[in-house]
Amino acid sequence: MKKHLYGLLLAAALPATVSTAQADDYTGWQATHPEWTMVFNDDFSGTRLDTTKWNRFEYVNWTVDWSRYQSRDESLVTVNGDGTVSLWGKYGDYTSQNDPTGANDTYACGGIFTDKTFTFQYGYVEVRAKFDCAQGAWPAIWMMPTAGPWPQTGEIDIMEHLNRDGIIYQTVHYNNQWGNAVSNSTVGANGTSTAYFMTQEEKAAFHTYGVEWTPEAVTFYMDGRSTLTLQTQEGNPNWPFNKDNNPYYLLLDMQLGGSWVGDIGDIGDGVAMTIDYVRVYSTPTNVPEPTTATLSLLALAGLAARRRRR
Repeated sequence: MKKHLYGLLLAAALPATVSTAQADDYTGWQATHPEWTMVFNDDFSGTRLDTTKWNRFEYVNWTVDWSRYQSRDESLVTVNGDGTVSLWGKYGDYTSQNDPTGANDTYACGGIFTDKTFTFQYGYVEVRAKFDCAQGAWPAIWMMPTAGPWPQTGEIDIMEHLNRDGIIYQTVHYNNQWGNAVSNSTVGANGTSTAYFMTQEEKAAFHTYGVEWTPEAVTFYMDGRSTLTLQTQEGNPNWPFNKDNNPYYLLLDMQLGGSWVGDIGDIGDGVAMTIDYVRVYSTPTNVPEPTTATLSLLALAGLAARRRRR
């Protein structure tokens, strides 16, 4: 338990946004942090998903907004042959969490996760991605703990986007000192944000989204600049992000619709989040090496209790 301090970087006036050119010129974390070691990397070369690194969502007997249309259909995760992978949201003859039998036409979405292949505690995560825009589309890059229940062990959302607006949501979920679920985000109570797009061109371009997670703080990044720092809360015994033996795994998914994102609009032949790379770096001092873990169906079901994506 460390200092009880919120390092919120929200200001009364919005800061200057990062241009698309700056985003494309950004060289990545290790260029300015050579002492950090890359421990996980996927540049999505070839034409097939690397299943030693990623797995797909399992169908279980519960559903919540973020997982409602998650599908195991391989056509919804396409490795494009150009060093990118696309996670699709479509409507058609698919199976999905909402309709595992695939008896009727349904919305269906692609997602990939490392819950069975790679977990880690502390480090820096960076993902370069872009996404199509349509009403009801909800791409996300996030991290969940291997143990529950939610939100006692926390949640770190590196990027969520509601395609009707220009805001990027970067958020942590946890319990406060009284045991109540709370969250802190790059979006303030007045609706302003430190991570956002100014133009449609910026919105459609590749950007990098990152989080630095150490025992002392959680700091979010967009295009190489910090957007929010949350220091470990010494006065909160429920602060989960510096607890021993609390590793996390990565989740990347497209979702359609839900109580937060709203109704699904015209998605045409489908909308996608396209990812250029995923990289995880280990902190340079006294940090446990990343571990691997396999979640049981019971643990997966625990996601329902600890994940409430608004």
